[in-house]
Amino acid sequence: MAGEIPRPPDKPRDYECCKRGCCPCIFDYYYDALERWEQRVEALGHDPKEVLKRFPSP
Repeated sequence: MAGEIPRPPDKPRDYECCKRGCCPCIFDYYYDALERWEQRVEALGHDPKEVLKRFPSP
């Protein structure tokens, strides 16, 4: 077995963004975390898109 698959980061809900154009925005942090998660999942030998389907979205 290649290792335990980590949970993907939780995507912020639209209302969690203040819409003031912050840099970085809460969504910037999310997409950065998602990219790192995808790389980790690939390194474990899995397809991130397929793994993501196993986790319910809020």
